[in-house]
Formats: sequence, C-alpha cells, structure tokens
Amino acid sequence: MLLRQGIDRRGFLWLLGAGSAAVGLGNLWGCHTPAPATGSEVARFFGARERRALEALAAALVPEDETVGALGAGAVEYIDRFLASFDAPIPPLFRGGPASDRNPYPDPQTGRPSHRFPANAFLEVVPPTRLQELAFRALILGPGSVPGTTLTASLLPAAGLQGLYRKGLAELENAAAAAGAAEFAALDDAARLAAFDAAPREFQEVVLSHLAEGMFCPPEYGGNRGAAAWRDYHYGGDSQPLGYSIWHESEQQLRDHPDRPNQTLDPALPNAGFDPEVLGVLEMMVQAQGGKRYF
Repeated sequence: MLLRQGIDRRGFLWLLGAGSAAVGLGNLWGCHTPAPATGSEVARFFGARERRALEALAAALVPEDETVGALGAGAVEYIDRFLASFDAPIPPLFRGGPASDRNPYPDPQTGRPSHRFPANAFLEVVPPTRLQELAFRALILGPGSVPGTTLTASLLPAAGLQGLYRKGLAELENAAAAAGAAEFAALDDAARLAAFDAAPREFQEVVLSHLAEGMFCPPEYGGNRGAAAWRDYHYGGDSQPLGYSIWHESEQQLRDHPDRPNQTLDPALPNAGFDPEVLGVLEMMVQAQGGKRYF
C-alpha cells in the first residue's frame, strides 16, 4: 500500500484529488499582517498521550522536507479543534467572509494593490443553521447524539468522529505495546506507518482527509500555521477583495496583479506543466464529472 513508505508530495496531491478531501482553501500572498495565532497548541479534545500519538503519525505520513509537513503546518491542531467544536457555545464550524486582512484593496487609479486592507472577517464565527448543526453533531459526536438519525446511521461512524479517533489511536498504542515500545510516539517512522497500515480503513481515510484539510485550511481554523502550506505549494490564496486582475481606471483596462499574473506566466512559479502522474489525476477527476479531454 501507499502508506508503507509514507506519502510524498505527489502522493499527497493525489490524495487531495482522488480522496475528495473537504479542503477549505482560504488565502495568502503578500500578507499584510500575520495570521492570528493558532492557539497555544493545548489539546482541546485529545488527551496528552493521544495528541502525541497523532502528532507522531502526522509527522510520519506527511514529513517535513523542502516544504512544510502536516505537523509543521499545524494539521493536528486543526483536527483537535474540529473534534471539540461542540464544546463551544457556538460551534466554530464556519467562518465569516468574504475577505481577510491578507489581501489589500486595489487602487483603481494605478491598477496596483493599495496600502489599505479590509478587516479580517475570517475571525468571525458564523453560527450554523439548525440543520447544519444537527448534521455536524451526528458526524462528530455520533448518530446517537441526534434523535431521528437512524436512517443515516449506516453512513456515519457509529461513535462519531470522536469515537473513531479514540478507538483508532488506542489501537495504534496497542500496536506499539506489542512492539515493545512505551508508546506509539516512541516508534520510528517505519513502525508508525506499519501500524497505521494495519489500522481499519475507515480510520485511515478520516485521518488522511483531516490532515489534508488541516494543512490547507485558512489559518483561522487552527491549521495551515502561518499559511505555510499555501506558500510552499504556490497557492495564491483567495483573491478578495483585490482580485487577480485590477481595473485601471484611467487606462480603462484590466491589469494583472503584479505578484500573480493572470494573463501571462508567473516567472516565480514552475512553468514546465504538470508531470504525467498529476495530469492523470486531473484527467480522471474531469472525466468523473462527465468532462472529456480534447487535447
């Protein structure tokens, strides 16, 4: 399996596409102010030992190399916060918008970014609707926490995501004990990956999807610390309110954002095209949606 040797960058991108991870991409490029701190890294849902185990697993699955890994990006903090959503008076499942303070207003007179920035609406927690709250409560806490979910119980983890993590991490600790280690975090990466490879498929898929979400989400959700994953993967971030092209009022035409050209190649980014494996994934995704390739 893919997991035995960890996941390289290409494999992780494949996971994002083929695994349909629910990644809430936010924004970065030309930051005005640093993203708010993602907390003191104090566990919210996980106990100390569980947190160490998940951090060790994250470091083995998506390690640091020339780009930030899952642990360095704060993906575990994202997962911890998400699983504890209903400990808050208003569960922080959705954030405001459309703009953060990471992208300046345009100057229509010059067709360039101005020095004015909007307030960061991503800091605002948007209360979920009643239906959204019931759906997330059933997903995170388990179908039994919401009356009337018997018809969909088969589609959700029986004990919710919280129970799935508790059980999955306990099984990793059992595997470590069987190997003679004091705890899972004490194993080397190869042993960690072997234990994860033997874990239930449902647990594997949830962990991998959540690591992807935690790496690439807006930093206000607790992951993507300092927006490092966006930067390392050459993601320009959301364009609000600047946009990828700026209207130049006196010239009556659109101008490219100087740091993110929209109509020409960006000399700061790799422009050799997709490698065959990534192109294959994109083609598979397009065809799955009913599209065709014409070139």
